[in-house]
Amino acid sequence: MAEGLSEGFSFSQFKVFRDEGKLSPEYVPSSLPHREAQLKELSSFFRVFLEAPGSFFVKVWLVGGVGTGKTATSKRLGYLLEREARRRGVDVRYVHVNCYKDRTFFVVAKRIAQRVLPSIPERGFSAQELLEMAWKALEDQDAYLVAALDEVDYMVKAVGEAPLYALSRVSDERLNVPQRLGLMLISRSHPSTYGLSESVSSSSAHNLVRFEPYTSSQLLDILEDRVPEAFVEGAVTKEALSLIADLAGVDGHGSGDARYALELLWRAGRLAEARRLRRIDPELVREVYAQTHPLLSREDLYQLTRHELLLLLSVARVLRRTCKAYSTTGEVEREYVDVCRAYSEAARRHTQVWLMIRRLKEAGYLHTKVTGGAGGRTTLIGLIDVQASLLEQRVEEVLKTGKGR
Repeated sequence: MAEGLSEGFSFSQFKVFRDEGKLSPEYVPSSLPHREAQLKELSSFFRVFLEAPGSFFVKVWLVGGVGTGKTATSKRLGYLLEREARRRGVDVRYVHVNCYKDRTFFVVAKRIAQRVLPSIPERGFSAQELLEMAWKALEDQDAYLVAALDEVDYMVKAVGEAPLYALSRVSDERLNVPQRLGLMLISRSHPSTYGLSESVSSSSAHNLVRFEPYTSSQLLDILEDRVPEAFVEGAVTKEALSLIADLAGVDGHGSGDARYALELLWRAGRLAEARRLRRIDPELVREVYAQTHPLLSREDLYQLTRHELLLLLSVARVLRRTCKAYSTTGEVEREYVDVCRAYSEAARRHTQVWLMIRRLKEAGYLHTKVTGGAGGRTTLIGLIDVQASLLEQRVEEVLKTGKGR
């Protein structure tokens, strides 16, 4: 037995992951929730490769912020395009180039050429010569190529628009020949912001697919879709997923970045396994989130009134005890009455409690959201930047000092 491992120890005993690679940015799932419209739009542009190969040159811009699904959607389109082309007996290939890593024209041209000439020499050719060789290979093989240039804005900033011009004009010198190259240009903002010439940016106003930031509800769908692939059954609570979605959603506390939401979930899973926990709950998510965001300091807490501290303590205790992401105002008020009794204070009335909740939210201590519909609306109260157990400890310490306005 290995030194330091007790008898009966099992590495899989507290396993929560089924396949953590399914949370990686490189993984492209077969289902892309809330990106069906963009995938359909892209398919309409590149359908010509299946129905009338070589009839005209296709160039499409994909525009959206970080983590909005551009890369996954383009890769999924590439996979589906290749699969359908094989079924129809057409040779269509897809290549994805990350211009953040490969910022020079030469390296981009080499990546494209290698998709049709795997044994191409590493040196001895210019970027333009590599493109010419790739085109000749496509002609010889009667093949077509769709090249996606991801983070293309980095290459433009590094070397200018010359590579895009060359790629767009690679067939100009050949008259009446099939157009064998299509382009997907993926960037964070509209091509008009990069100072491109008209010859390069032409068609961008029409052939443009936008990717908006994800909302919390959309991110929750994405997380729920990914959990069965990445985790063993029962390892992640619905409350934990809801909290992550709110932390990352554009209508919550984030920028709508799905990559960040998946990273939070992955980090929570890693922490759970390191501590030999059997499941991921909201408290674990708060701890992971707090590792990259500042915690509330005692100095911050000293600025609160005594009853604001008592109310904050009540929220922390309810969330810690229930292991939920949110609690109802009713649960918090009942706890607040008990806490006031323990600290020999007369509890404030409902309207005053509600005003304190609103002030604590505005100050960044609490997060609230409203659920329900025509049958009734309920306000839920949660914590974002701090673990419930840690906040409970810190508020108790401040109350013991007698501080608080």
